[in-house]
This record gives sequence, C-alpha cells and structure tokens, in this order.
Amino acid sequence: MRIVFWAALFWITNFTSSVHAQQVQPAVDSMAYYNNTKKLAIGNPKFIEYAPTIQADGKTIIFQSNEGRKYDLYQTHRENSGWGKSVALNEINKTTDSTDLIGGPSISFDGNTLYYFRSIGKNANHDIFYSSRTKDGWGEPVNIGAPINTEPLINKDKEEVVAGYEAFPSVTADEKSLYFIRVNKEGPRDKELRKQNSFCTCIYKSDKTSDGTWGKPVKLPWPINQDCEKAPRIMADGKTLIFSSNRPGGKGGYDMYQSKLNTIGEWSTPEPLNFVNTEKDDQLPCISAEGDLMYYTYNNADIYSVVIPPNLRQFMNNIVQGYITDEDSKAGIGAKVIVTDALTSEVVITLDNNPSDGRYTLVLPVGRSFNLEFKKEGYSSYMYALDLRAVKKYQEKTLDVQLFKSVKLNLNINDNEIFEPLLADVKVKAKGQSALLKDTKNNAKDGTLLIDLPIGTDYEVIVSAPHFKSVSFEFNTAGLVIYRNFEKYVELVPDKVEVMVNVSDVLNNSKVKAKVLLKNKNRDEVIEVEGNQLVSLRSGDRYEMEVTSDQGYAFSSGMIDASQGNIAPVNVKLLKLERDAKLTLRDINFESNSVKLSDVSFTELLRVVQLMIENPTLKVEVDAHTDDVGNDQYNLLLSQQRAKSVVDFLLENKINSDRFTAKGFGESQSKVPNDSEENRAMNRRVELKIVGI
Repeated sequence: MRIVFWAALFWITNFTSSVHAQQVQPAVDSMAYYNNTKKLAIGNPKFIEYAPTIQADGKTIIFQSNEGRKYDLYQTHRENSGWGKSVALNEINKTTDSTDLIGGPSISFDGNTLYYFRSIGKNANHDIFYSSRTKDGWGEPVNIGAPINTEPLINKDKEEVVAGYEAFPSVTADEKSLYFIRVNKEGPRDKELRKQNSFCTCIYKSDKTSDGTWGKPVKLPWPINQDCEKAPRIMADGKTLIFSSNRPGGKGGYDMYQSKLNTIGEWSTPEPLNFVNTEKDDQLPCISAEGDLMYYTYNNADIYSVVIPPNLRQFMNNIVQGYITDEDSKAGIGAKVIVTDALTSEVVITLDNNPSDGRYTLVLPVGRSFNLEFKKEGYSSYMYALDLRAVKKYQEKTLDVQLFKSVKLNLNINDNEIFEPLLADVKVKAKGQSALLKDTKNNAKDGTLLIDLPIGTDYEVIVSAPHFKSVSFEFNTAGLVIYRNFEKYVELVPDKVEVMVNVSDVLNNSKVKAKVLLKNKNRDEVIEVEGNQLVSLRSGDRYEMEVTSDQGYAFSSGMIDASQGNIAPVNVKLLKLERDAKLTLRDINFESNSVKLSDVSFTELLRVVQLMIENPTLKVEVDAHTDDVGNDQYNLLLSQQRAKSVVDFLLENKINSDRFTAKGFGESQSKVPNDSEENRAMNRRVELKIVGI
C-alpha cells in the first residue's frame, strides 16, 4: 500500500492555490502570525518526544521517546480533544536491551512500512532498519543492509575506531529512493561552525535498482549539503525535500529548509521555513492529511504543531482508502494499485497494498481526475474513476475492493432452429493443449451449465451433441478481467439427411399432388412440404408422416426413421376415394381384451375426422378384425364392439351418425396367416370401407 501525498508540502513562497485564495489573510505579518499558532501537541515534561511521523489519514503519529528509560518507538492516536495516551511499539522495542536506541521513525506513505534506525550498545553502529505492518501489529526489525548501512572502521589492532552511522531515514512515496544521514567526515564549510561542532552529519540518497535492491548511496550536492545537515524528510512528490541545517543566516540552532528538485536533476537553493523556525532547534517535520498542520520536534524535547500559512500549504488532498480482499474467502490479499491521469493516461503512481489484511491508502490532490486500477496476478482487476476537479475541501472516501480468482461462465445451449434446450457434452482445455480441464454435461431441462474457470488462462470450450455439429470458442481470462459473470449462448446446428418423398396413386402409380406433414417425435418440430420432392430431416430423429391430398384421395400415415443416417426414398401410395375402396388405419390400438381405445389411437382417428369434414358426402363402413387368439365367437363379438368404439369416437367429433356403420369380422378375414406375432399384429386392424361418395 503506497499512500501517495501528491505535491505534498509545496513550500514555494510564491505558490497560491485557487482553493486557498478565498481564505481571509491576517492583517499582521503572516510569518509572525503563523509562528504564534505554534503549540504543544505531544509532550510530557518527564520525557523527551522526538522525530514524529504521521500516518496519511492524520490519525496516528509514531515518534521516538525515552519514556521507558531508553529511546524506543511509541505511537498515539488522534482523539476529539487531541492526541491520546502513547503506546509502546513492543513488537519492535522488545528486540533491544537497555543500552540500545531506536529512533528516527519514518512511516511510508502507504502506512505499511516503518523505517527507523537503531544502535546496539553504547558505542555500536547506528543502522537503518524497517518493519512491515502485519494484521497483529509490526513485524520483526529487518536490517536494510549494505550498501546503505556501513560497517564500523576497525584499526589494525581490531579495535573499533569509528562506528558506522546511518540514521533518520525518509522514503519516497514509491519506495524507490531513501534519504538518510551519515557522518560528515569533512565537517561544515563555515569556519565558525567548524569550531562549534564536534559531530556533524550530511544527507545521502540511495535508489533502488532494477532487481529491487538498494544502490550505492550518493551524497547530495551543494546547496543541500553545505555545513551540518540532518533530519531529511522527502515529500510525496519525490521532489520536495525538507531538512534541518545549522548553516549561517538562520534564526539559531538547527532551522528547517526546503529545496525542490527540478527537471534536470538540480536542487534549488534551500529556503528557510521562517513561519516555524526559532532560535532553538526546529526539525523533523510531518504534515497532517488535510495539509494545514505541521508536526515537528521543537528544541529537541517535545512535538509541536503549527498552522501552515495558506500560501505555503501543499495542494489540497483527498484520501481514498479501504481493503482489497478475496471475494470468496473475504481474506485480505496483496495487490497492485495503479493510478493514472484520466486525461493523459500518464501513470501517476504504482503501489502495493499490505498483503496481511489488504489495506491500502491513497492521498490524491484535488483539481484532477484519476483512474484507479486494482490488480493481482491470478485475480481479476477492478477499475474506478475518481474525478476531483470540482472538489474544494478535504474528504475521505472508503473504497473496499473485492477481487476474484475465477470467473463464472454460464452456458445456454440450444438448438439453433427450434431454440429448445439441448443436452450436450462440454469440454474445456487450455488453448493449444490436449489435456482436458473439464469434461461435463449441461442441464437437459434448461440447457444451462455454470463453469467456474480460474483466471489467467486462455481457454478453448468445445460443445457437442449427437447428430449436431460441434461448436468451439475461445474464452480468454489471461488478460484484463473485470467482470466475474459471463453469459454465452451456444446454438448447435443439427446434422441433416435429405429424403425423397414420392406420392403416387396406389393403383396406377401416377404422381399425386399432395401435402406432406412431418412431426418430429424427438422434439418440437413440424415440417410441411409438397409431395414428390426432397425434404431435409434431422439425423438421429424419428418423424411421424401424414400425407393428404385434395385431389379426391384418402390420407396416408407412417413413420420415417432418420436415426441411422442416410434414408432410402419414401414411397407413399394414396387410395382414391371410390366405392368399396378400403383404407387400413394405423395405430388403432385397444387395451388388452378391452374395447377401450388407447391414447395412441386418437391421432389416426382425428385424421379420419378431418377426411370426413373435407369430404362431406363421404360415407364409410368401419370394419374391425382380430387375430386367431381366442375362440371365434369371442373374437367376433370383440371386433364388433371395437368397431362401435371407433364410430363412437367419430360421433363425439361432430360427424353425423348416418355417415357411419360399424361391423366386426372377428378372425374371418385375415390378411396374412396367423403364424407369427408380426402377422397377428397385421391382422388386428381397423379398416374404412367406402360405401358412398
């Protein structure tokens, strides 16, 4: 988490923000006026409070104090009436003993890393350490190591002559540069100061290399390092440096100065911060989040606050903070936050949050608009637009971000012609790979399938079903992923076979103009074509066929089975509606030893109804026949009753009774010998005999 104070501490005396221009300026001398606003912020007459560093939201100050009889680190939280009771940072302090010192704390702008220096023993090295924030507090101290920290100078007798001294660190907002002090071996330039100072330090800077390690420190040039300089504080812009110096021309002791780094890498002449400088030592400043207060160490004893003159205040800031968590586990995760200028797309800052709890904080200036991107390898990204161009006051915004490790692909698989849900096989693999990651089926009822796919892979999804053309598509989660739920409609195209339906007269074999109606028995599909032409049928399905003609022919019905692929031409023979002609009805079935018609019979009987309606002068005799199972008398009676059942159905469908007669013939008129089950089925039949036309 990198807390970004944009343009923090613009101590340029001619800077005037439009936000502050409306404020009423005091009539008296401004420097004197604001110097008089100085007051004690954190102080106990029994102890020394030193080197404050403030968290970006302005609610926590960490400082150095000898409250525990040696210098350790403490923190205090802001309360309504001021600052609360100080609490020792025992996670860090416990690593030293009574002869050690820990001091010069400087919290990173994101609040996740605390830099400080420590010494072990009365004459030991002063080295820079850091601790990372955890969900339980601060982690174990880590020595920042070489080349920042140096070893003591040892003489030939293996005696320590000069201890290494690196102290008072200050890190840039992106944590790519570290400012600190070392012993100034050359001493101050000023002759008078040379006489006065026995211990003198100067300011160094180390930059991180491309591999993330710290580079060789470089001593800052004149005019920064002139005499004895200490307590550097680099502001969030990475260009504004405030430090303390005893150079001639000050008010006395160590005064605070500010210098700016220009575009060609040169530091401006340091300007004294006279609104706060006194004849005592003034040093180690930190600025509140609202930018109106400076906290600093006064007279090496206590922490004071002072109101910053409006024309010297940093540009007004807004805070955006929250937690980045895993959407499923709700645990905090480490992620990268990239802030870009919404107008220029320039990357303003790149930072990492705290992985232990996911907390992050951004401090951004008003008057600009930004795009915020939250991202993590193997997770989704989150984009947020923040427009601060019209904002005129300090605000804190909470923005909690949830990232997820997988996306949910909801497939809807349908037949592309009739739009019915379709049962299909779904296979998922990484693009270019043969191994399957998923091999499953969708829901047959609604055609849906929800697939959970980890982010970071370019997938290939293959959808197939028997007798349909398979479909494959790419689903790439390796790039930028913002949304979790994706809907994909997959329409499979059925395989087709072409069938020739020939319709002709049953006696002379001449072609008959007819209408062919095909009803799919596997799905909701109806096809209507003219006879004597090719028709495309779905491979693998069965069709109920009904052929009718308005040329004075009876209907014909049957089945076409396309489940085996290619089909031979279908030849339909139509019976001319003439006296004594007989039409055998299909699928007229009765329950066993019963005269009750089964449901399957109704389709064919309704065709008879339609035939009678289309031919209003047609009169028929309903003839029922049985096989040879049972005695003759029983079969004759059964056939008569069954013929009557058919007539009753026709009468129920508004066909006049004078157009029907019913006859039963038992087993007396077999069409084929009753020597097999197949032949017996053919003999159990109902026929229509035309008796009038």
